[in-house]
Amino acid sequence: MADGLYETDFYLWTQRQAELLRRRDAGANALEWDNLAEEIETLGRSEQAACESQITNILLHFLKLHLVADRQPERHWRAEIKAFRIGLRRHLSPSLRARLPAELDSIYADARALFDLQFETDQVLASPPEASPWTFEDILGRGEDWTPAAYAASS
Repeated sequence: MADGLYETDFYLWTQRQAELLRRRDAGANALEWDNLAEEIETLGRSEQAACESQITNILLHFLKLHLVADRQPERHWRAEIKAFRIGLRRHLSPSLRARLPAELDSIYADARALFDLQFETDQVLASPPEASPWTFEDILGRGEDWTPAAYAASS
């Protein structure tokens, strides 16, 4: 398939290739079609997992910026957000960009759980909100160094 999809949207390419492999003609050749299809799907799932990991880390660092009382590591956290966004951009294809906003609640729950594991109650200004106060566009950033303004936290 020479439509350029491999270069422009690897995730979608993997899904289409797996579908094409599963519709093979019986006995066409000796390839292990099911294994090949599974491996290609795994590549696509790996791309999604890489994006979800970067998003989790960005949200975790947003929580740190807004809720941790100790401000000393703030510059480091901002640098890490920038690095996580770079990693996200490396894996975020058009189809994943369309798909991942629907996963934001689940991803945020992971970030919140990690935050709760890292910080004791006396180290934070307030408890993290149950739902993400940030949008997918906030996560992507509205400029290279952009981080969201504080939300209205309630204890």
